[in-house]
Amino acid sequence: MDKTPSVVGARVKRIDAEDKVAGRTLYPSDKTLPGMLWVEVVRAAHPHARIREIDVKPALEVPGVVRVLTHRDVPGENAFGIQIQDMPVLCFDRVRYLGDAVALVGAETRQAAREGARRVRVDYEVLEPITDPEAAMAPGAVALHPKGNIMHQGHFEKGDLAAGFACCAVIVENDYSVPMIDHAFLETEAGISYYDEHGRLTVDACGQYIYRDQTQIARALGLPLHQVRVMAPIVGGAFGGKDEVTVQIHLALMTFHTQRPCRMVATREESIVSHTKRHPVKMSYKTGADRQGNLLCVQARFVADTGAYASLGGPVLNVMMEHAAGPYRVPNVKVDGYAVYTNNGFSGAFRGFGCTQACVGLESQMDLMAAALRLDPLKFREQNVLHKGDLAGLGYPMTCEVGAGRTVRSAQRGALYRSRRRRAPAKPATPSLKPYLRRGVGVATQMQGLGLGIGIPDYAEVGLDLRPDGTLQLRAGTNEIGQGAYTAYLQILSGRLGVPLSRLSMVGADTALTPDSGTTTASRTIFAVGKAVELAAEKLERVLGERAERAFGWAPGPARLQGDQLAGSGGRRPLRELLGDEELSVQAVFHVPVAEREMGDGLPHRFYSFGTHVAEVEVNTLTGEIAVTAVEAHLDGGKVISRTGFEGQSEGGIAQGIGYALMEEVRLEGGRFLTTNFHTYVIPTSLDVPEDLRTVPVEVREPEGPYGAKGISETAMVGVTPAVLNAIADALGVRFFRLPVRAEDVLAALQEKKT
Repeated sequence: MDKTPSVVGARVKRIDAEDKVAGRTLYPSDKTLPGMLWVEVVRAAHPHARIREIDVKPALEVPGVVRVLTHRDVPGENAFGIQIQDMPVLCFDRVRYLGDAVALVGAETRQAAREGARRVRVDYEVLEPITDPEAAMAPGAVALHPKGNIMHQGHFEKGDLAAGFACCAVIVENDYSVPMIDHAFLETEAGISYYDEHGRLTVDACGQYIYRDQTQIARALGLPLHQVRVMAPIVGGAFGGKDEVTVQIHLALMTFHTQRPCRMVATREESIVSHTKRHPVKMSYKTGADRQGNLLCVQARFVADTGAYASLGGPVLNVMMEHAAGPYRVPNVKVDGYAVYTNNGFSGAFRGFGCTQACVGLESQMDLMAAALRLDPLKFREQNVLHKGDLAGLGYPMTCEVGAGRTVRSAQRGALYRSRRRRAPAKPATPSLKPYLRRGVGVATQMQGLGLGIGIPDYAEVGLDLRPDGTLQLRAGTNEIGQGAYTAYLQILSGRLGVPLSRLSMVGADTALTPDSGTTTASRTIFAVGKAVELAAEKLERVLGERAERAFGWAPGPARLQGDQLAGSGGRRPLRELLGDEELSVQAVFHVPVAEREMGDGLPHRFYSFGTHVAEVEVNTLTGEIAVTAVEAHLDGGKVISRTGFEGQSEGGIAQGIGYALMEEVRLEGGRFLTTNFHTYVIPTSLDVPEDLRTVPVEVREPEGPYGAKGISETAMVGVTPAVLNAIADALGVRFFRLPVRAEDVLAALQEKKT
């Protein structure tokens, strides 16, 4: 029975709000233990070098240093990685980027640990770093890994590209370049490790999938899974940057050898140098349409710099290729993609997961084609969007509910787009600047695959504990990384059971207490975990009915909770009469449905979210400065579960999209990081995000999801950057093909246009 009270889709106070505002919430970086050791990592001194010898004796002479560990102290498999275990726990023969861990120092104080790390002597044979992905792919290039430097590649064709281009009235061809960027989460990689009361090696650290971390720790230490416990319920931001193992194995390794609690907290510089990034990509796009504005051809080539190790470089490239033709109906498509090893850090999961990069190129092409055809850019998109049953870019059918067209039409109705030719630039503080201000409005439409895709196990299991007083506890293994998922889970539970939120509580992300709910990535948690919550609620009512039938003689059928009472076919009885003093626990699992056709490594997805962004910019042609003055986000994430959470995801995505467009770039030279802190790696502040923000839910419900919900976390960001780029082109009549677009780029382009 579908009971939908106002709590589903409503604005409710987050269950963690008061503790976070009051400073009571403990993040991994806040936690300490009596008698703990500080652990510091000895990182590589060169981006590419052979290790001849490691001398730890000078470090052991530092007062307070207790233990120094090298590769010889890794008892199990000295390798880890989500997809390919190609990253050493501690390097033994070679370092491939500056973040590589060579040794660990455990000491009584952080100062002693740092001094010990400084004194570890590593004798290197320095090698020339490989920093150009195209050069790394060339025959004869030095191989960074045994199978060569092309970590993954994909090639897809649909239709007849040559015949399609022959029918085009407009053909647009361009190269695009997007940079490596950092997740810039508030809390750096951190955590503690210890032996719990049951003798389990316990790691409480930043992460995004406790069960995968547990497996990787156990494998590296040569321990059975049941002897390793991992928890990470509350994490200070991630955006994909904590999906890969960071501090977990190093903490566990030091506790394993010393039998003492340990703590690690990365500095910002260490964090930027060591953890994964968004892939820098070079893209080539050639697109064509007929005179009536029908999109006929998309040809794309991607070269993604995956850096020193695989991480999720293969799946990211696959998503890039899957979304190369975007949410559009295109009969002729050719896509080639390469993920390439280099010595430039290493890249992996980041909000948008490859779709972000592809959307920059494709949506720029869409605007250029619309202009060449003299068509309204949103009308052009609306004419070509996919509908349910259409074949997507790579040739598989769209079997899910497709909301792309509805988001475009919502944007067309929006105030920002309707008034785009009437809105004058804001009155400048200095009147003399007025002649130099140019205003423009840009749009972008996108889709984002939901979940892990076919061929990759994607499921969520949750537990539900009913107490005799009628209160309930939900147990789910995903992490709360700031997105408000735990609150949304309880909203779904409240809606299904008709139990007020005040009678519900949450236990999250602990392998000893919570079932395997899957990874906190891929816009999947509300969809997958939320559906498991629905199933658990239904199972609970069914079990209560079965028990009431046996205990009270009620007729068969589910029984419902009403406070501390049980209601069913036999009327109402106190719940305690049925349960006594014991809890009733149930578990339920939801397996995410997959596409009918498998194309390899998670390709394709079955479910997608959609969106259309409209952005307004003002450009100062005297100084080159760009200000984003308004953004409208028209987003289809299915049924909105938490209105506040939905808007929060959108507004955070807008901020990140602005940063990607205008500011952010991890710069390297010869494999060495030049931007290692927030005084050189610039991210948006509140002053860079416009006050004029509007998020419009476009609720195209997906029947497979809880209440028809899908996911929104990635879609909320993907279209922002190309919308800003298109707005700049609208303002200046100049288009940029490389990110980020800075003031000096604007001035140089205007000068070039003038000459």
